[in-house]
Amino acid sequence: VVWRHAPFGAGLIVEGRRPRNLPGFAAGAFYVQDSAQALVTRFCDISDGTVVFDACAAPGGKAIAFSHRARFVVAADIRLSRVRRLVQNLSRASEGNAAALVADAAHPPIRGVGAALLDVPCLGTGAFARHPDARWRVTEAALADLAHQAGRLLDATANIVRPGGLLFFATCSLEPEENDVQIEAFLRRDARFRRDPGAGVPAALLSPAGDLTLLPQRQGTDGAYAARLRRVA
Repeated sequence: VVWRHAPFGAGLIVEGRRPRNLPGFAAGAFYVQDSAQALVTRFCDISDGTVVFDACAAPGGKAIAFSHRARFVVAADIRLSRVRRLVQNLSRASEGNAAALVADAAHPPIRGVGAALLDVPCLGTGAFARHPDARWRVTEAALADLAHQAGRLLDATANIVRPGGLLFFATCSLEPEENDVQIEAFLRRDARFRRDPGAGVPAALLSPAGDLTLLPQRQGTDGAYAARLRRVA
């Protein structure tokens, strides 16, 4: 097996092999995802024993990563077909402390969690290198609709985080309207939250405001963005 380390300690890159044929796959020893998504979970940097809600969890990579430190992970998605895949992945690779369910992130089925992740639907411009056809679906109207939806889901997810808990917001987008502009608007309308970047990833990956900002041309990963917010009131 030919492999090399992924950027910034985000895992291993294995050359020319189908994941299912690698030793340890069936036993759940690893999960396949882009380095950027692994770095998002590291940036979240949850405390051991936390109860985590993953609002848009399918296919499950972040929920699996959370399960290694969390007391329990509730992983939700709005589509049954995606939850079926989520169940398969959690059953194979999580620590056995995760449950999957069908739920709309606009109406979270849980309250008072120590941490919540909203990996929000977005234009996906950070992954265009792997999905070049997706660029033909990008319009100003689509961007505006997704940004509006993200704000609505962010408000709903924020309400389930207990005082002192963490709220994570993530995209695979490069568009400011879906990333830092979204977070700045949220912080203006919800004074309960403040940025709390933590120390889960190297400081070189953070914006001046403290948000995880990955650019394909700089880090060699997919593009991705994440904000780590603490509920202080």
